[in-house]
Amino acid sequence: MIQHLAARRAAPRAALVAALAAGALGAVPAAGGSVVQAVVSYEGRLASVSGISVVASFDNLRMSVVRGDVRAMSRLVRTEGVRGLAPDDAVQLTGKDASAGTAVLAAQGLGGAAGQAGAGAGVRVAVIDTGVSDTAALNRSSGRLVDGADASEITDGQYGRVKQGGTYTDGFGHGTFMAGIVAGGPVPGSAGKAIGVAPAATVVVVRVARPDGTSSLSKVLGGLDWVIGHRKQIDVANLSLSHQRPKQAYGADPLTDAVEQVRAAGVSIVVSSGNDKDTVGDPGFDPRVLTVGAADLETGKVASFSGSDTVNGVLKPDVVANGVHVMGVLPPDSVLANSEGTAHLANGLYRGSGTSQAAAVTSGVAAIFLAAHPGASPAQVKGSIRCAAVAMRGDRDGAGLLTASTTVCADDQGMALDGSGDMTGEASFDASSWGASSWGASSWGASSWGASSWGASSWGASSWGASSWGASSWGASSWGASSWGASSWGASSWASAGWGA
Repeated sequence: MIQHLAARRAAPRAALVAALAAGALGAVPAAGGSVVQAVVSYEGRLASVSGISVVASFDNLRMSVVRGDVRAMSRLVRTEGVRGLAPDDAVQLTGKDASAGTAVLAAQGLGGAAGQAGAGAGVRVAVIDTGVSDTAALNRSSGRLVDGADASEITDGQYGRVKQGGTYTDGFGHGTFMAGIVAGGPVPGSAGKAIGVAPAATVVVVRVARPDGTSSLSKVLGGLDWVIGHRKQIDVANLSLSHQRPKQAYGADPLTDAVEQVRAAGVSIVVSSGNDKDTVGDPGFDPRVLTVGAADLETGKVASFSGSDTVNGVLKPDVVANGVHVMGVLPPDSVLANSEGTAHLANGLYRGSGTSQAAAVTSGVAAIFLAAHPGASPAQVKGSIRCAAVAMRGDRDGAGLLTASTTVCADDQGMALDGSGDMTGEASFDASSWGASSWGASSWGASSWGASSWGASSWGASSWGASSWGASSWGASSWGASSWGASSWGASSWASAGWGA
């Protein structure tokens, strides 16, 4: 999971200059101090501000990546039409220690068509990650692995646009492992069984990290912007990444802004809950996404590390899925395959644990559901998946353990077909609490811009107030917005007996 220290909310807006200075990227000095890079969200068109240069623009998200000194940034955040400003900073991925146990295939226990030939046929799943390399389980020659976009260099040097038309392989390994869980076929060592949940689905590669696993907010934004722009070619977006929010009040922020835009575009979005059992990662805590925690099939319980919490009246995660000792493939020359902390099994496969794996399993199930019901809305997919889940022991499993049922129990608004009410789990959402906890202007405290942590974000109170997140806005098609987070997959963070996110 990605460690993410969210903004402190107590500092006054006047602290903006000091905050930006503390979070400077070490770029070329300017008259107003060190140059910093940030992501700005805006309505309409971004106004020109003295001292601010635009590095990249994401038109579908209504966001831009900008550079300037801290005084220019303080002017920008006060400009009419600006909804929010967040530093383009990096964060760190950490794995979970998967203790010794029996490795299982991703489709274990799901039932239905999971893991069977033909499962997920015709459905396209965007894996937004470190890229995907060809393996025996899933390769480009099969036609089921296609290259979508590369945003891994979008703000490096002179690169200002997402690349298209290339081959986006995986130097790190994380994305390849997740793609295999979603749609990998049989490989030597899997006893003739598919390693993926939906082995007939197509994976669309959206690379947002470089071969060493490093990435940033702007890079992931670029990938999500591409997904929204190609929404007619994407059915499911898999985000096996989770930013960890400190134990403060949950609320609207740039990451929830992103997933709302993806869902509003008609793409079912699946997000991991994170690996801190006492909280839910960001943006997985957004009530509108399908958030997935990890289950340990060997013990029949929710994994000890699986993130869970009640977020403004909404219980998260929505479901839990196979996320402990999951078998998969890695590129043999990747960082993870050659890391001392990676569990290489005798059958030639690898083993990983975490809510990353659980999210990928659920994306495969979403593909199976959409193959049976093409055109189902994100709310219908989410509601029906929750409806088919089986309750586990304890209270950290949301609606329960994932199954691969294709039964439709929700309409396109997420309401139960039998008239019993909301099936998405969103009806209990507390809009006033959500708005009150938003990242407002007061979050620009210098103390939250430590060099080794994520800094602050400024989201104007007028645009993120409680009135803009009212209960009436929780209709099936009413949510827009945009943005995402940043990520860095450090090889040293992967636990000795397994790994995950």
